[in-house]
Amino acid sequence: MRMRVLMIAPPGAGKGTQGALIATRFGIPHIATGELLRDHVARRTSLGRAVQEYLDRGELVPDQVVLDMVREAIVAAKAAGGGYVLDGIPRNMQQARAAYLIARDLGMTADVALHLDVGDAEVTRRLLARAALEHRSDDTADVIAGRLDLYHRVTAPIICWYRERGILVSVNAMRPAQQIGREILTALDGMRPLIDGEAALSGMAGVPVPCQRRCLPLSAGQNRCAVASPPGLAHLPATGRR
Repeated sequence: MRMRVLMIAPPGAGKGTQGALIATRFGIPHIATGELLRDHVARRTSLGRAVQEYLDRGELVPDQVVLDMVREAIVAAKAAGGGYVLDGIPRNMQQARAAYLIARDLGMTADVALHLDVGDAEVTRRLLARAALEHRSDDTADVIAGRLDLYHRVTAPIICWYRERGILVSVNAMRPAQQIGREILTALDGMRPLIDGEAALSGMAGVPVPCQRRCLPLSAGQNRCAVASPPGLAHLPATGRR
């Protein structure tokens, strides 16, 4: 199945749960960057050894190392049938453009950018509950607030960019996971004829320019383009491969 989905969501929104559901439904790989990093380190691949060196020095893993892993995973996904769910990247506009160019070069550009929209208060509640359950002392209210602030500052342009490209699917993720999952799968199933019909056009368009709409913070805490999605799900199918 040639369904290609990017996941965009704040921490605690349920990307892993919904990504796994999509992967199972369409029989496509779930490419989670955190798992990729751990797998490469465990297998002591050349990329894994590079990652371990950065971790041993207490440094962040550079984007290029992560992108190299993503490229390798997308190559494997192409050989396996051409679909994927990408979870964990992009986190900023630089990564979004780099991931797009990798996918374009491989003829594997995304069909859908799936945005899970959750308010800050709900994210904080979920993460604090998880921290208590897992006896984690590092996820305090202050730490979570910092993570959410970073997410809002760097993610708003990404959401705007994907909306401009016409591939953004925004879903209200404040509800139970099962209900969200049903809604996502219904929307993706409805887009399959369009996606299949556009497969031959993949990779023909040039690099898109970033969205020029003004992005504003909404009361719920999210940043979106000034033209906001209605409550629930709003999907804007692509009008051509971008």
